[in-house]
Amino acid sequence: MMLWERKKLQLSGIEDVISFDELSVYLVTDNGNLLVEGTELHITTLDVASGNMIIEGLIRSMIYNDKETKKKDGFFAKMLK
Repeated sequence: MMLWERKKLQLSGIEDVISFDELSVYLVTDNGNLLVEGTELHITTLDVASGNMIIEGLIRSMIYNDKETKKKDGFFAKMLK
């Protein structure tokens, strides 16, 4: 991962893109799920074969969730008990 002046983010190890819009990009990486938040975000490069991606815009945050995180007792599961 490389970030230039919070305007260009280069990523590797991308396995899947869950969702994206101009405020957030949610990805599955080989290090867990990654949420990139900002404004005017655009995926300018996506190479599925190599798992590389470039996101441009104003990057405000990057948050990882571990792959092993399980939601066994999520909100709806608790309501059904």
